[in-house]
Amino acid sequence: MCWRFLSSCGVLLAITVAAAPGATVAQELENPTLKELVLHAISTHEVVQKADSEIRRAQADVVLARSALMPRVEANGTYTFYDSDLSVELSPGESFVIRPSQDFTASLDLRQNLFTGLRAWRARDIAKLNRDIAELDRWTTINDLTLDVARTFYDAVAMAEWVDVRETVLKENENQLKVAERLFEVGENSVADVARWRAQVAAAKQALTVAVGDAALARSRLERLVGATELGELRSPGPIPIPAGTDEELTTEAFGRRPEMLTLTHQLEAAGLWVKLERGNWYPQLEAAGQYFQQKSGFPANDWLSLTLILKVPIYDGGVTKANVAKAKEDLRQVELLEQTLVRVIEDQVDSAYIGYEAASAVFDAASERTEASRLAYRQVERAYRVGEASTTDLLNATTEATDAETSQIVARAQREYQAIFLRYAVGLPPLPDLDFRQMSQADPQEN
Repeated sequence: MCWRFLSSCGVLLAITVAAAPGATVAQELENPTLKELVLHAISTHEVVQKADSEIRRAQADVVLARSALMPRVEANGTYTFYDSDLSVELSPGESFVIRPSQDFTASLDLRQNLFTGLRAWRARDIAKLNRDIAELDRWTTINDLTLDVARTFYDAVAMAEWVDVRETVLKENENQLKVAERLFEVGENSVADVARWRAQVAAAKQALTVAVGDAALARSRLERLVGATELGELRSPGPIPIPAGTDEELTTEAFGRRPEMLTLTHQLEAAGLWVKLERGNWYPQLEAAGQYFQQKSGFPANDWLSLTLILKVPIYDGGVTKANVAKAKEDLRQVELLEQTLVRVIEDQVDSAYIGYEAASAVFDAASERTEASRLAYRQVERAYRVGEASTTDLLNATTEATDAETSQIVARAQREYQAIFLRYAVGLPPLPDLDFRQMSQADPQEN
């Protein structure tokens, strides 16, 4: 039992050491921007690496499909030992050796498909389309990852600003508690007023603790998503520009820009070619075979050169080809139906993004006005409270309103910027205006 345990540990250690060089190591980013975080996530996240792997796999399929169009050359040889020579006696004392006791043969064989019902050409074209689809899928994957990073980024930024607001509120409440205690000492305030401010300070500390925890959690999520250990101070970009146009105009533009629509076009073409490829099994096949053969035996000759044409005509295959053609037609039909689903999804996304941005902008404008008004109201009530013209309850209400207004503005700003990014994504533009993934390098280049 002990030996088995040690063996298992040794195997696990060997696997760990072998996998370590290829593992992605989290890096430290100092005060990164959203663009830098997205670029780092693209270079480290497994979904992009998987998309790159699919591109390389599709490129290998292209080479494999093209190989069916190329000639195949083989060199073959044998060396055989027999128990004795095999000869034919021509006359007394004269014989002809047909098979020597030690015989060798060598040949150079060339085979070339001349006609296969165009199946090889269509298989190559399908492989190229699948490679293009893999590249478009990588584009879509990066866009989706950008949305995830942007959403998590703005959550972290909002939580950090929320902590700043809570710290400011706590300081204000502590100052007001000191004022209330001084007023109580001179008899201008009651014990109840002091108790209210102490309770308010305790509540502010509790809210600050919760905000710090939420901010740490949001930052940890962002670090895990982008593959970084320490991010430093997050720098929020300025307002994200949105595309101009009405809802209907943006929807029309999305149909021509979205990579999913380009992918669907390639899928339709590939499915149509697959139907033709299966029909090609009904056509005859013609193959040429050339051979240069050499042997030790002189019967019938020491060497010769031959050329053979091989014709195969399918007559009956039990309905296999017919069934495969029917399946290919149904695959084509399913891709055609997928177009309806994709169009509906894109229309829903554009509508949701357009309306969401309009709503988020209106909410942010309202939150900004509310913040300005609440700050002004707080300053007025605070001055009135110091001269005894406002009660503790009035100042507590003004403090609560100012805090809520600041919090609402922070959330509204983050939501507006994310909705702007989502709207750009929905219409097929780069989610970040200064980062076009179509111009970025993809998987390792290979032969086209």
